[in-house]
Amino acid sequence: MLHAEFDMNGRVIGNGLQPYIIAEAGSNFNQSMDLARRLIDVAAESGADAVKFQLFRADVLYPAGGEMYEIFKSIELNAGWVPALQDHARQQGIEFLASAFDVESVKTLRQVDVAAFKVASSEATNLQLLYLMASFGKPMIISTAMCDMVDVEEAVAVCQAAGNNRIALLQCGAVYPLSPEQVNLRVMQTFVKRFGCPVGFSDHTLSNHVALASVGLGAALIEKHFTLDKTAEGPDHAYAAEPHQLRALVSEIREAYQAMGSREKEMLPQERAVGRREGLYAARTISAGSILSEGDIEVRRPALGIRSRHKPVVLGARSLREIQPGEPLTWQLIGFS
Repeated sequence: MLHAEFDMNGRVIGNGLQPYIIAEAGSNFNQSMDLARRLIDVAAESGADAVKFQLFRADVLYPAGGEMYEIFKSIELNAGWVPALQDHARQQGIEFLASAFDVESVKTLRQVDVAAFKVASSEATNLQLLYLMASFGKPMIISTAMCDMVDVEEAVAVCQAAGNNRIALLQCGAVYPLSPEQVNLRVMQTFVKRFGCPVGFSDHTLSNHVALASVGLGAALIEKHFTLDKTAEGPDHAYAAEPHQLRALVSEIREAYQAMGSREKEMLPQERAVGRREGLYAARTISAGSILSEGDIEVRRPALGIRSRHKPVVLGARSLREIQPGEPLTWQLIGFS
C-alpha cells in the first residue's frame, strides 16, 4: 500500500485533511514572463496553496511542422524562466509546481528542487518518465484522465519500483470543458480502497460545484485551471476560471472543508443555550454536603447542565458545594456515595 499521508514542503497531504489547492496556470501565460508573474500573483491572492505551469518541449512531443507541433510551440514555457518564476512564487508565499512532459523538463524541475512532481494525464502511461520522476523521492501527483484502472495500476507500480510510495492520484477527464455527468468523483473512493493513498480532483468543469462535492468525498488535493481573461487566444483560456472565480472557489473549498466538521453528534453550545430541551435546576439554595431531594430540584429550559431524564439518578446525590437557586445542575456539582 502507498502512504496514506505524506509531507510536501512542510504541508501534510492526506484524505480528510484540508484540501491542497493547486491553481493551474498551465499555458495561459501566453509566452509572456510578465503575464506568468501576474498569474502567480493572482494564484497567491486567491489563497491557493500552489501555482502550476506546464513544462515541455514541442519538438519532443510532436514532429516539427505539424498542426499539434505548431499549437504546442505557441504555448511552450521557456525552461530558462523556471528559476525566476519559482523565486517569484516564493516571494508571494505560494508553492511553484509544473507538469513535466519530457526528460529535460524533469531535470529542470529537479534542479530547482520542486516540492513535488506533477504528472499530466497524457504522461501517466509514459512509464520511463514516471520512473525517472519517482526515483528522485519527491511526492508524485498523478492525473488519471485517459487512463483505465490497468494504466493507473502500472503507473503506481512503476513509482513503487523506483522506491517511491508518496503518490497522490487525481481523478479527472480529458474533455475541455468536462460536463458533470462525465466527472465520476466516486473513482476517488475506488483509488483509496485500492491504493490507500491521498486522492483528489483535477477540475475541468465550468462551475465550482463539482470541486466542492469532491471535498465531501475527502479530496486531499484539488486542481483548477485559471486565466486572467477567458476571451484570450489560446487552447486553455475558455474553460479556465477568471481571478474572481478562482478566489471564490478557494474560499468555498475552505468553507466546505470546515463544514465537514466532526463525526461526533452533539449539541452545539449555542443550541444548548436556547434549545427546547429540559434540564435540572436548583429550586432553592442547596447547602454543601446536602442530599438532594425532590424539593431541591426543578425542571426548566434550556438544558444547560444535566438533562431532566436523569432526575431519578440525581435524587439522593450529595451536593459538593453550595448551589444557588436557579443554578443549572451539572455532574461536577454532585457526587455519589
